Amino acid sequence: MHLGIAVSLEQGLVVPVIRNADDLTLGELNQRTKELAEKARTGKLAPDEMTGSTFTISNMGMLDVENFTAIINTGEAAILAVSSTMKKAVVRDDKIVVRSIMKITLSSDHRIVDGAMAAKFANAIKQKLEDLELWKRLTA
Repeated sequence: MHLGIAVSLEQGLVVPVIRNADDLTLGELNQRTKELAEKARTGKLAPDEMTGSTFTISNMGMLDVENFTAIINTGEAAILAVSSTMKKAVVRDDKIVVRSIMKITLSSDHRIVDGAMAAKFANAIKQKLEDLELWKRLTA
């Protein structure tokens, strides 16, 4: 899978592409994302570094956006919109507590991806994000 990472510039949005992202570790993905974002900001992205993605992540978390729907880029199967984390009152064990809540929206091309499969994928992302043991292992 070739993963597009939306990067906002003063001139507009660009989508650098991480080739074979599914073969990389989380640390390698993080490093490659930082490298491509820096190249985008400094105007050093090559044209072939902005083509061929199959899935894009668009993150507006740093812009205090509660929710948004991203539009699928031409030729891609899907795009994931990641919103800001916000404190919300939620019910846990019949008690109202404050928790950090982040909304994600998955838009998929149903000619390529079955809607039920896309919903299962979105739920898998949710489960991974809520897995405290996983986060402990990743940040250790």
